[in-house]
Amino acid sequence: MTSFWENHRKGIFAGTVLLSFFMIFIYNFLTPYYTDDYAYALEVQEARSLWDLIKQQYAEYMYHNCRVIGQFNLRVFLSMDKWVFNIANSVMFVALVLLIYASVKRKKKHDIFVLLLSLTFVWRYSVRFGETMLWLCGSCNYLWGSVIMIGFLVWYRHQLERTGNTMKHPVLTAIIGFVFGLAAGWCNENTSGGIFLAWIFFTWIYLMNRNADTMEGDSRESWLTRLKTGMQAYMITSGAGVACGLLTMVLCPGIRSRVDDTDETFTGLAKLLSRFYKITVSIEELFGEVLILLLIAIVILVLQKKWKSWKAVVSNESVIFGLVALASSYALIVIPPPTPRAYYGVGVFLFIACIQAIRDCDQREFTVALLRYGLAAVLCLWLMFTYFDNMINLWRINRENNERIELIVNASEDNGGSGSVVIPRFREEFQNPYSPAHDSDMTDDPDFWINRFYEFYYHVDSVTAIPREEWDELYGEKEE
Repeated sequence: MTSFWENHRKGIFAGTVLLSFFMIFIYNFLTPYYTDDYAYALEVQEARSLWDLIKQQYAEYMYHNCRVIGQFNLRVFLSMDKWVFNIANSVMFVALVLLIYASVKRKKKHDIFVLLLSLTFVWRYSVRFGETMLWLCGSCNYLWGSVIMIGFLVWYRHQLERTGNTMKHPVLTAIIGFVFGLAAGWCNENTSGGIFLAWIFFTWIYLMNRNADTMEGDSRESWLTRLKTGMQAYMITSGAGVACGLLTMVLCPGIRSRVDDTDETFTGLAKLLSRFYKITVSIEELFGEVLILLLIAIVILVLQKKWKSWKAVVSNESVIFGLVALASSYALIVIPPPTPRAYYGVGVFLFIACIQAIRDCDQREFTVALLRYGLAAVLCLWLMFTYFDNMINLWRINRENNERIELIVNASEDNGGSGSVVIPRFREEFQNPYSPAHDSDMTDDPDFWINRFYEFYYHVDSVTAIPREEWDELYGEKEE
């Protein structure tokens, strides 16, 4: 059996990647527009050219939102048919899985074990999967942003590994580093900050390992000399790009006004302590299982004496990405408590840290091998059952959503662009973590902000949503 996996590893790897694309594509196909998608669609309808979309995005940057890259992608996709986004978003999901895979070092070529862990970790532990991976507005900001940020780190680490060789195009590489870094720094407030911290860590490790045989006992002067001679142009421009991207968000007028308008119960030190506590609780709730797996892997590594020196500890990727995850989490202390989606990038960092630690464990011991492959097998089994169960739920929700939209459109057409309509709310038994439908459902208040989006988009005076059972009694088909 082992020889079969080894002999067909490349084909199995490619098949797994292809299967993961079709799996997420079906979920994308079954996810319609929700909430903010309609609000932005109203703006996009007013645009007549790409330049109009750019002007709209500039206005949003000045007055509301600093995430220019994600929000602009959103506007572009809303100007196209939904199937275009379904395909593109599925590609980006696969890209994220492969980038997590690429971030893990010391693995085999076409390592199926690492690929399966990367895939199942994303499906099981991603924060608010439906909101960050499938919902158009959310995925453009979180999924796409993470692909850009982790992609930058993978590219940068690859350049560091080949810096010892003669670089053919140093100027072009430096330009790419700045542009790529700028995009990575302009994706997400706290996660982009984590990317900058990771850039510092990996650059420092490169300098620390450079000519390590002459490093010990060296003076502070030689450190400065090493810094001057060791830093390449692309390293400097990459870090500068990330820093510039971060500054564009920190200095964004829109984000400052949003923070200023938020009220909290506590002030001063009590406010900071309250935020610290809430962040800690959020980390426990969102990533408790991942942290337990990471801790177990670290204990095994210590017992196997893989971390024999302080240098081995601080230069290990599990430690680096773990620290970056913590820093990205507690950086949120400077703002009012955010939604759980703000921890999405933190989860990606933790996935890399955990999978790297698991991969580093020496599998020659039977117990360790059993734990490693047993974990992968259990996660794959979980994914199989969960996927089909929630695929049916997504289909049911999509069917009900189409029914609701038809009721709203008919009311608009029957009343010449006016009138009121009562629709059923989504059935509670269909709620699942892979759909944002229930958390973004309309209410029985026509003036509720989500209701207003549908009213403006479909040109009706009011939309009221009531429980399905009540709607069936009042408006459902009557049996004679």
